[in-house]
Amino acid sequence: MLTGAGLLVACNRNPLYAPARREWKAQALLEIARRAADAAWVAAEIESLKAKAAQDPSDDSTWFSDRLILMKNGEWLIYASKCSKEDRRIHDIFLGRASDGKWYYSTYHFCVRMLELRVEEQPDDLPHFISAYFLREFDGRSDECLNLTWPAKRK
Repeated sequence: MLTGAGLLVACNRNPLYAPARREWKAQALLEIARRAADAAWVAAEIESLKAKAAQDPSDDSTWFSDRLILMKNGEWLIYASKCSKEDRRIHDIFLGRASDGKWYYSTYHFCVRMLELRVEEQPDDLPHFISAYFLREFDGRSDECLNLTWPAKRK
């Protein structure tokens, strides 16, 4: 049985709960909340993506920026993502707040600057994105968002 101190040491050794990852999470949640509360920013970001797509229809990466992912049906997700290749102290993490008002997290490996999305097609809607990239809903504050979502546990 682990004592309080033993449990603290065990958590500190878990890369999902590393201090650098917790600090990154706290800052990312604040930034996402700030952007989500700014309707003008959201509208401008969406218009920027639409203009980029109109300018170059052959570019498959016009449906996302470094802060917003736009679905075909107009739903969106304001996000922050960190790849362990960018900072070895931080295990892959993705946090976002969607147009449905809910917060999401994932440990899917999107790679540096969301490289994975550059080879994917624009998702039809939010549920498709949530399913494809192993997103889980959370309260937008707690450390629940530090938990593993991908790779999925085998049964």
